Amino acid sequence: MWSGGGDTSDALRQAFAAAHGLVPRATYGLTEAPTVVSIDPPGDEWRPGGSGRVLPQYDVAAYDDAGQRLPAGETGELRLRGATRGVWTGAWRPPLGYWDDGAVRAPETGPVPTGDVGTVDADGWLRVLDRKKLVIIRGGANVYPLEVERVIGGHPGVARVAVCGVPDERLGQRVAAVVERVGPPLDVAELDALCRRDLAGYKVPEVWSVVDALPVNAMGKVSRVGLTDLVEQHRLPNP
Repeated sequence: MWSGGGDTSDALRQAFAAAHGLVPRATYGLTEAPTVVSIDPPGDEWRPGGSGRVLPQYDVAAYDDAGQRLPAGETGELRLRGATRGVWTGAWRPPLGYWDDGAVRAPETGPVPTGDVGTVDADGWLRVLDRKKLVIIRGGANVYPLEVERVIGGHPGVARVAVCGVPDERLGQRVAAVVERVGPPLDVAELDALCRRDLAGYKVPEVWSVVDALPVNAMGKVSRVGLTDLVEQHRLPNP
């Protein structure tokens, strides 16, 4: 059994394995690759927070903002190219480039940037932290919403969660969480304690909102358009 198209949290893996006796095989991929780039090996081996091992036909690594390849295990934007001849080599581009902010941008050379921030260790295990454009910068420190969402989503009373940054005069941004509950009313203090147990202090949401349903797109993923407005509409007192 394998999963794709969205994050498979550690809590979801464990719950599925307990219920069905199979540990889901997590994957990471994108259309431009094409499709699957990494997957957990057969069996039940996996890494916490991971998205499998990079397949041998690909070369995937993290890069810094200057486009320099980073050593194994360091965090940066994931970029990929083909590792062998006869498969996709990273040379393919739309003929005119990319549509970007109302204009056509010329295609770049070199490995294809994915727009995802993550790591690849020396053994090829890949871990996605989040989309680059979603990173929250709180007081100069990076907070990846997906990392926080994985912790909150492990609570049995949470159906969905979306974490985003809200403006702050002193810090630039603060971390906010919008939670879709399932079942009885949620105790936000429990969620706060869960985050403080598993996350560094600066990653713990300082603003909490609880809603009956988060907006989703046609793929069933949470729509982040207007998320900050939703935070303010349903903002709760600090736990």
